[in-house]
Amino acid sequence: MWFEILPSALIITAALAFPHASAYIMNYLVFGNMYRRSMYHMEERRQYLRDRRLTKDPYKVQGLEAIPDEDDKENQSNN
Repeated sequence: MWFEILPSALIITAALAFPHASAYIMNYLVFGNMYRRSMYHMEERRQYLRDRRLTKDPYKVQGLEAIPDEDDKENQSNN
């Protein structure tokens, strides 16, 4: 009957899902977060380098408050 294919389908589904699920676990153990940034395209590399330069941690999501204001830069250079 049709249900005889279920064990094989579940084994194949588990075998295909295992690498994707284990990637999150391995990234958490190695890098301390659940995701890894892709660097295949130049725009993604620029964003990674920008976040690393501004916040010192490219994996920690921060908003506009992490970017220093232009006035702060001028005041720091004048002092």
